[in-house]
Amino acid sequence: MADVAFRYGMHIYAGSAEEHLNYILNPTHVNGACEDRRIAYVVRRTASDNLHLPRNPTKVSTEGSGSSMHHHKNIILIGMPGAGKSTVGVILAKSLGMQFIDTDILIQERAGKMLQEILDEDGPDAFKRIEEETILSLQPRHAVIATGGSAVCSRNAMAHLKSAGVVVYLEIAYDEMEKRLKNITTRGIVLLPGQSLRGMYDERIPLYEKYADLTVACSDEDLESVVRRVIEAL
Repeated sequence: MADVAFRYGMHIYAGSAEEHLNYILNPTHVNGACEDRRIAYVVRRTASDNLHLPRNPTKVSTEGSGSSMHHHKNIILIGMPGAGKSTVGVILAKSLGMQFIDTDILIQERAGKMLQEILDEDGPDAFKRIEEETILSLQPRHAVIATGGSAVCSRNAMAHLKSAGVVVYLEIAYDEMEKRLKNITTRGIVLLPGQSLRGMYDERIPLYEKYADLTVACSDEDLESVVRRVIEAL
């Protein structure tokens, strides 16, 4: 029996976590993106570790807001490159019985190129335009949405996402981000001409804080702990 649905572009696939792993490992569908292979590995490993997480809640509370996030709402993950948005998003979707949407994969499908190829061939401004168009085209329902690190650079994109659900900021320290990013020249990180990784980090922190409904610190946490903390914070 299928226990979760995952969305890639216009296609929704229902199936087990293992079937999902086979899908994102298939280069025919995802262009063999290294990040997606890493995500698949983490899901396979943690699945075998038997994560003890709540399944299919009908309602969870948004702390401090006096409101509730009902079952049809979406969860949007924002944060720095390397924060674990896609990795956490897959497990969170499985745990809550929700769809999973990765906007980086949708950008690749829309452009017909890898993220880094868009940056190298068309530049950061073109990348941000495609990213904004991709996010504005979303009409999600009951989905966990993992965004790219630069999504917060678009006011229109973030307004659209915030109108669709609760925005969760996965926060990591600069040193932790730098340690996690082993493939900075091929990963598809949006850096302005002459901008350093530190400069990008300092520029985006206020934006993440501005758009976040909830913030979950992730620097010293393992995957299971981060997912639990997100669920508890909702």
